[in-house]
Amino acid sequence: MLISEIIGIESKYIKLLEKEGITQVEELLPLSTYKLKQIAEKTGISLKLLDTWQEHGDLMRIEGIDPKYAYALNEIGIDSVRELANRNAKSTADKLKDFRKNNSKILDKIPSIDQIQLWIKHAQQIKDLPPTIKPKEDGKEEEEFGNYGAEYWNNKWIRSPIIYAGRALRGEEYNTQIDVDVKTFLKKNDEILNYIIQERDLKKPTYNETALACQQFVCNFLKYKFDEESSECPEFWQFPFESIQFGIGDCEDGAILIAGLAINAGVPSYRIKVCAGNVLADPKVAPSEDNLGGHGYAIYLADKDDSERGLEWVILDWCYLPDPEILIEKKPLAKNGGKDGAYQDVWFTFNDEYSWSQNEFEIIQGRISNKRKTKKREVISEIENMVERILKDLNLEIEEED
Repeated sequence: MLISEIIGIESKYIKLLEKEGITQVEELLPLSTYKLKQIAEKTGISLKLLDTWQEHGDLMRIEGIDPKYAYALNEIGIDSVRELANRNAKSTADKLKDFRKNNSKILDKIPSIDQIQLWIKHAQQIKDLPPTIKPKEDGKEEEEFGNYGAEYWNNKWIRSPIIYAGRALRGEEYNTQIDVDVKTFLKKNDEILNYIIQERDLKKPTYNETALACQQFVCNFLKYKFDEESSECPEFWQFPFESIQFGIGDCEDGAILIAGLAINAGVPSYRIKVCAGNVLADPKVAPSEDNLGGHGYAIYLADKDDSERGLEWVILDWCYLPDPEILIEKKPLAKNGGKDGAYQDVWFTFNDEYSWSQNEFEIIQGRISNKRKTKKREVISEIENMVERILKDLNLEIEEED
């Protein structure tokens, strides 16, 4: 539905909203208060008006509620689907009758009590469902990538288990190493991340825009701090919800947060990864053993119209060579070394579904990034009978089959 169909919106405001890319009611619905405030400051439209129009749009999610009914309901104090779900049909009908006495040009017909009851029933069914943004017509669907969809990218590299062994139970009585499958650092439907995504308007009409918004948020929000300073241990990977609440982190913490936000904002898992590998300690100096060190960052499989596959990997960094001001379409490709050609060979990658590496290994207690001087051998080691070791610690044995 066009934004111009909302009752009471003037043409001058319609033009201002169109300049902000908002032409449909569905595009106004999911905007957070934070985003509405930004639009208000930029356009000069009052926040109260924007909020009211959004309320009209929310009510029009109910089957049978047109712009006139949405306006009338809002005027009698029903400002949302959630509010409508808690109303009484007869009482609502009586209030609409009173409203019509002085507003017959807007509300030419009073809905029946039965019709209002159907509205209330529908509202009760969808009150907890968030409004979704309407995808743009030129947005690519996954099936358009043909042979280069999820199956291709999930199987392009060798999948191997990667175990992180840098966390531990605290206290003198414990001091016990905790082994973690790296995939568990990322999960879908994280309510804390969902809240951040909604409040900071990180979910955009396209995956490229969403990925960039996630990178920009982390660049602006997270403060870099060595693990020894923040958690009193050489390497302590943080879960995304921890980074959000601490507000500080090391390189891999920001990378995990970017990936976690992107996945929860709707970017398909196969198109986002956390990556660890060598980078140039000084991009201005030629690669050498002394000028290479470890770093953790996120990579994103971007829509690229000029690519034969339609997709190419780009780097989403937040602390080493961050480039949040560069559009996804303009970012240098990861396969070419990213910004300044500084990103070298990869050690491993992972998302919430798979982990990839040439070998199985565990990440021992060495920081990935120590001013980009850490070497691969200091960070990871081959897994040797890992399962047997864990079971032995638990005083359990593997039963042999007959």
